[in-house]
Amino acid sequence: MWSKGKKSHVTASRLLVDRAKFAPNVVVSPVVYFEGKGRLHFVQEKAKVNASYYMNDLLPKLLEDCRDLMGNNFIFQQDGAPAHGAKVT
Repeated sequence: MWSKGKKSHVTASRLLVDRAKFAPNVVVSPVVYFEGKGRLHFVQEKAKVNASYYMNDLLPKLLEDCRDLMGNNFIFQQDGAPAHGAKVT
């Protein structure tokens, strides 16, 4: 803050700003393809994205988006996340 007077003339609420130590996290799983994009699927707060969560909660929604956008003719590509590489997936 810039002031012509002394800091003692400025109220403390104008000098100090309380902030959380860390910003909240948001984990999102999108469907993106060469002609557009699907919905954003938000991971539940504090959820551990393991193979089970991925298979039961995220993957069905992602595949549904792919089918809605491209029919049944698509290649589903995943990155190297551990949940994607588990044997069950």
